[in-house]
Amino acid sequence: MRNVLFKDRQEFIQAAFDEVARIVSEHGNACVEACVPATPTERCLEQLAVVAADWSYDYTKIDVYLDTYKKWNSEISEYLEGEC
Repeated sequence: MRNVLFKDRQEFIQAAFDEVARIVSEHGNACVEACVPATPTERCLEQLAVVAADWSYDYTKIDVYLDTYKKWNSEISEYLEGEC
């Protein structure tokens, strides 16, 4: 396993925010693959972005995941409404 070094605490916390966003996003993929809205994933990513912004960290990567889930959840919800 490779050691990862950060130049300072801020860089470490930024990397942690980005990694948590990736993990949350991957966790929600099972719902999307089953054609079920991943609403909890969307909410979690929204909250993570708010916290990152409040702490003055860059939430750009979080927003990319969030925008993807908003789109997927909307498409799945529209599809399911048409099926019922």
